[in-house]
Amino acid sequence: MKLMITSESLQNLRRETGMTQTELALEVGVSQSYIARLERGSLDPKLSIVNKIIGVLTSRRKKTCADIMTQDPKTIDARDPASQAVKMMHRYKYSQIPVLRGTQMIGMVTERDIIRNLQHDMNELSVQAVMSPEGVPIIDETTPVDVITPLFETYQAILVHNQGRIRGIITRSDLLKLT
Repeated sequence: MKLMITSESLQNLRRETGMTQTELALEVGVSQSYIARLERGSLDPKLSIVNKIIGVLTSRRKKTCADIMTQDPKTIDARDPASQAVKMMHRYKYSQIPVLRGTQMIGMVTERDIIRNLQHDMNELSVQAVMSPEGVPIIDETTPVDVITPLFETYQAILVHNQGRIRGIITRSDLLKLT
């Protein structure tokens, strides 16, 4: 696989991190005009300088939801028995599972929901009967992680989408991986 680094891709990465040319130049140990010429494509830099630039920019790049999400989360149908949700939670070590009606996300079933209904036969109740009524935020996968962090004061999980399709889930334990 051939990786192509262009002057435009370096400039885009620098802008994505919010760094100025001057800040990047200071970090890398070159002049601001060196960075400007590099971004214009009028300079053929040494590989060691490009590696330093990429190192600085990737370490500063803000993490997005796509970077930390658990991809392709397991889901359960609203009409399935609640006992199936319990089995999935045990098998995959999940504390919550997105609930679908067809392809539409309608809620989450959580450990708390199951515990609240332990007096009932889980084979007799549907997932929809025990799931939490509150909604779950659905966020675009390009959203920076620092934007969603406050949502975890209210929600146990956040679903991540790309063009309307659920691509992943972020839980509080995913945020702990950032430390």
